[in-house]
Amino acid sequence: MKTQYKYYLGFLITFIIGIFLGITLFSSESEKEEHEHSQEQGEASVWTCSMHPQIRSDEPGDCPICGMELIPANQMEDDVDPDAIKMSKTARKLAQVETMTVGKEDQKTSMNFSGRLEINQDETRSISANFNARIERLYVNEEGEQVNRGQVIAELYAPEIQVLKEELELATRQENEVLLNSITRKIENFGLTVNDVKSLSEARLKLRAPRTGVVTNLQVKQGDNLKADQNLMGIADLSTLWAIVDVYESDLNRIKEGDELKINIPNQENVTGKVDFVSPILNSTSRSGKARVIIKNPNQNLKPGVFITAELKSSKSESTQNQALMVPKSAVLWTGKRSVVYQQLENENGVYFKMKEVETGSSSSDFIEILSGIEAGDEIVTRGAFSIDSEAQLSDKPSMMNPEGGPSSSAHNHGDMNMSNASSESKVNSSSETISEKTDVVKTLINDYAELKDALVQDDFETSKQKYKQVNSSLSKLNSNTFKGANKVKDIDELREIFIRLSEKVIAIAKTSNPTESAIYIQKCPMANQNEGATWLSFSKEIKNPYYGASMLKCGSVIDSIQ
Repeated sequence: MKTQYKYYLGFLITFIIGIFLGITLFSSESEKEEHEHSQEQGEASVWTCSMHPQIRSDEPGDCPICGMELIPANQMEDDVDPDAIKMSKTARKLAQVETMTVGKEDQKTSMNFSGRLEINQDETRSISANFNARIERLYVNEEGEQVNRGQVIAELYAPEIQVLKEELELATRQENEVLLNSITRKIENFGLTVNDVKSLSEARLKLRAPRTGVVTNLQVKQGDNLKADQNLMGIADLSTLWAIVDVYESDLNRIKEGDELKINIPNQENVTGKVDFVSPILNSTSRSGKARVIIKNPNQNLKPGVFITAELKSSKSESTQNQALMVPKSAVLWTGKRSVVYQQLENENGVYFKMKEVETGSSSSDFIEILSGIEAGDEIVTRGAFSIDSEAQLSDKPSMMNPEGGPSSSAHNHGDMNMSNASSESKVNSSSETISEKTDVVKTLINDYAELKDALVQDDFETSKQKYKQVNSSLSKLNSNTFKGANKVKDIDELREIFIRLSEKVIAIAKTSNPTESAIYIQKCPMANQNEGATWLSFSKEIKNPYYGASMLKCGSVIDSIQ
């Protein structure tokens, strides 16, 4: 009986413990399900923009920045790279994003030059007076006038030649051969012919053009008294011209006589010619040399003084060792010592873009070699990289100007910016909205920036300071970080250093919003910023370098455009 009692007691205790455990486990599971369900509802009640994830709303609608439809926040992938920017198909279309898969190609090297057409000095004759005279009549009065061989171009009063004529006549009458030969040599030493002297009338000599061509370097006017050996003018044959191009110091050993250049002339068909001379002398100011190409101009449609660009192309052998990662120049964003590209990443939740720092090598007119940072097979952005980079900056992601990511006002000090540590995140969001909403301020900023650039081109420090102050003022109206005060800038060199970072910021803003209704060109000088390269904006394709001004006005090239 006692044993049976213990059996029932143990069974009862086991039953009670089972009931307790069951209640506990099912209660926890239920609470967990309720928590997860509540969390899903919470996430679904928050709406965001795939292109501007900083936007948060309690209800569906459109993004106040780009106008895209908001999506539930729980649709945004949490396990992707936190440094990547997610963009929907619509967002990519708005940003005009284009990509390519990187692959190894035969390494093609080319160099681009700028220069201008000049008169072929080998086909130019200088006209001088080898005797004292006075210009009684001058029949050419403008440089560029066309003259023909033997045409009378001036009438000189030359008493010295009148004496020579009388001596010639005397020797002729006397039939003195020795004297005649002596007088003839004297006439030839004066640059005249016997007929020129015989045609002399009352000491007035007709000066004739020695060749057909156009008048150049006209240095006299009617009534001038001439001294012996004084130059009057030149006559040039324009059926051939010199194309003179500037060659950077680093490229001088890559160009040689016999190389073929493709020359681009505004409003004319492209021409080709071979280099016939490379100057061994380097300009100490511009750090460049000169190379010369002779081009034909039979119809004289090409004019001396016209600015040109030229390209030298060469292909290396197609061996494996000469294959390299070549990407379009438009894919690379330059800032100081750093070069970056944006790599496209994709999974089942969408498309993302992540900034990658790269090391660049040799370049051609359209492509540049990538030495490290990306690999063959990577997909990179070739168009629209600036738009993506602008979004990265506004979203506190790693970007060209802020490689570490996070609020830029606390992470770095770019170009002597005046940065406040307060409310960094709200300041970024405010800038994003302001750029899209305050188009008048953005337009004023870009126009002020263009005037600052023009003042730097002209080496005008005082005007540059005034325009720089206006640019800073416009930046402050956009709730954006400003730069060092204009009154603290000591000289134009310091201002040009600030202009490097200022340009990067204005380019990013212009990529986000361009209210000017004009195309804006992004241009780059490879020698600025201690040969690391620096960019700027211009409303014109013509290169006018703000970093060097008159000393290297044409140094640079167009690398991108903002429509």
